[in-house]
Order: sequence, then C-alpha cells, then structure tokens
Amino acid sequence: MIGKVKVNQSFGAMCRYVLQEQAPGKGAEVLAAHGVRTDSADHMAADFDAVRAMRPGLGKAVLHVALAFPVEEKEKLTNEVMGRIAQDYLKGLNIDPENTQWAVVRHQDKTHPHMHLVVNRVDLDGQTVSDQFIRSRSVDVCKGIEQEYGLIVADQVGRKQAREIGPTPAQVKATTPKEEQSAEWSRARQDIGRALSYTAGQARSFDELREALRPRGIELELTRRKDGSPAGVVFAQDGHRVKGSQVGREYSAGNLETGFAKARELGQDPAQAWQQVGQDYALAKLAAEYAQAKERQAQQQPSKQQSRGFEMGD
Repeated sequence: MIGKVKVNQSFGAMCRYVLQEQAPGKGAEVLAAHGVRTDSADHMAADFDAVRAMRPGLGKAVLHVALAFPVEEKEKLTNEVMGRIAQDYLKGLNIDPENTQWAVVRHQDKTHPHMHLVVNRVDLDGQTVSDQFIRSRSVDVCKGIEQEYGLIVADQVGRKQAREIGPTPAQVKATTPKEEQSAEWSRARQDIGRALSYTAGQARSFDELREALRPRGIELELTRRKDGSPAGVVFAQDGHRVKGSQVGREYSAGNLETGFAKARELGQDPAQAWQQVGQDYALAKLAAEYAQAKERQAQQQPSKQQSRGFEMGD
C-alpha cells in the first residue's frame, strides 16, 4: 500500500478530478464520505468550502491522498474493504473521521486497485489539521494497515519495480555527459526520498537513521556547528550527493533533529513523535499569526486616534 500525499488549494478542482463527471471511463465510484454531498462535484466542493471558511487564512486546505495497492491484491480489495482502509488511514493520521469532512473515491482506470481520499484540513470545530511531516507519518500508517489487513508490503514491491523499470525518461533522453549526470542525480534523489519516507519516521537519532539507510546503499553525512547542533545533512548514493532539503523540507538537518529530539524527550514511538512535532509546529504558527495580527492592530490604533483628534481640533 502506497499513499501519495499532496496538499492543494482548490476543492473545486480536486472534486472535479476525483468524481470524473466528464470522464465516465475512469469508473469513479464514491466508496464513503462524511459531511459532504456526493451527487456532484459542485455540491461536494461547496460543502468543503463552507467549513473551510472558518479558517480563511489557510491557503492550502485540501489534503489529497492517492492510496494504491499491488495488482495482486485486486480480488481482496472490495469496495467495502477499501472504504474501511480509508477510514483506518485517517485514524492513523489522528484525523477524526467523525469530526472532519472527507470523501473517498475509487477509480477503475488502472490495472492496480487505487482510490483517492479528499480531506478538509479544517475540521468541524474550525481547527486546522496539521500537514507537518505528513508524508513520513503516512508511510508509517500504510505499514500498519498492510500488517492489519495482511497486504503485500509496498516497500518490497517498490524496490523490485525500481530494478525492473530501469532508466528514467530523463536518463533515456540524455545525450550529453552533463545531461546524463543531471538525470542520474535526479534518479538518486528520488531513490533517497523513497528510502527516507520509510526510515526517517522510525529513527530517534541520526545514527539510527544512518544504520537504517546503509542496507539500501545510502550513506548519511552530518555536519555540526561548534555548539553541537546539526548544521547540514547530505545523503550519498552511487557517487551522487543530495542535501536533505533538496529531498524535501522535512528532511533538512534541523527538521530531522526536531523529530529525533521529540522522540527522545517523550520516550515514545518515533512515528508518534513526528506527529507531535507537526502539531506543535501548527500551534506555534497559529500563535505567531495571532501575535502579528495584534501587532498590526496596535499600530493602526494610534493613527486612528490621531486622525480623530485632528478632526475635532480642526
């Protein structure tokens, strides 16, 4: 089971995509939903946007997850089972299916079973659903669901497919040494990103992450400042060096250390620590936005008073 996570802005565009009203050949079928109408993309988007309005400052309120399974699991994955998996996936991310708007739609245009989960990042209480480290958290949730439902392990399938697929399109098109080097570096970055998505959320330190990556042919190089704090992290594979931030912002040295520190501090499962880090980040961001709003209000207040005083004296 693989979850491809994206955070977008438009519920209208997303609902039109998942329901595929203009392309019946995709065989879009709503498996389950909560808090939204499913008779049309316009109605579904309107329901999502009505709740989203409680957080007008949240630019990207659309959480979209494409959940895909190996073709060998097709007979096992009935619509009923996939609907249950979608709700278990939400619970695994600590998203309450009863207090959040969501819809899950299965598409039949591929040989392998897959479905699209659309979630409102504003819950029914008006609180923001954190998207911090959500990709790493998603990997952990998918692993748990694989075990619970007895599904084929996606990590094993992914590595097998990577070997069978061979060169990427960019590698095939490359005609100069510079283009070949660039294409190979991009391929290495993809491989490193895939490996980190399975390992970063399971580690409590850079040493643990290094040991988890080595069997995959990836080395971790860490530089530290004079005070001992991490300054930068580089991942190396087949002679290609990729900075953590080039793989994804969640894999920068600072963000990785934040997750590790939280896991060590709480003495809990690393995956839960990464989730807590995301929640803390979201709360801190809201607090900062509130403080900025108060500061702007305070700056505007004297000017209004001066304006009134001038009018009265005049």
